[in-house]
Amino acid sequence: MRVEIKYIESLNKCINGMSMCYGAKCSINSLVKAVGAGHLSLLEHANATFEVECSQKCLAQITRHRHFSFTVESTRGKDITENGYYELPLKDKELNDTINQLWKLSVEAYGLLVDSGESKEHAAYVLPLMTNVKFYITGNLRVWFEYLQKRLCNRASDEHKELALEIYKRLHVQYPPIFNSTVMGLCEGCKESSCDFTVHKTQAKNPLVKVIKEMEQEL
Repeated sequence: MRVEIKYIESLNKCINGMSMCYGAKCSINSLVKAVGAGHLSLLEHANATFEVECSQKCLAQITRHRHFSFTVESTRGKDITENGYYELPLKDKELNDTINQLWKLSVEAYGLLVDSGESKEHAAYVLPLMTNVKFYITGNLRVWFEYLQKRLCNRASDEHKELALEIYKRLHVQYPPIFNSTVMGLCEGCKESSCDFTVHKTQAKNPLVKVIKEMEQEL
């Protein structure tokens, strides 16, 4: 997995919009107070763009967040097997070896198809969902704010949670007054019965916000 922030816009766009709205000179503190009160539309004026590399399975998950804009690496013109694959956090070494062999077989099948004259587009159908793909993703700060509130969660898949944490780190550094666990209210008011998506009964929670608060102190 790789996450790189490519383009960002200043919070001044949001602050200036707020100043126009209220007919008064607003500040970053005014914006933070408004966002904390739920006036998230102010964040829609500024965008952030990332270049991401993750599995095709994780890409399928993030595209469920409708308001992002995506430009994805083309399997028509490029051999994406060079990106490698997402390595599952398996404890069993033998299973890890088996997965590695399956990956190598799929790459071999891809190569055989291309060598036989088939297009890269057709050959890509034999590649598993764990195959990594690169893409650009752009969203305004409200979209990122609401996305992170959902995916910074222990119920998210391992890879998607890892991706969300990497994105959060970068947005926290760029916009610390807005992208922090307190203003975002991470894990507050959660109605899920468990922090584990696979357990459908009430049990003690271990909210991810504890880890995030520790991480914020280090950044």
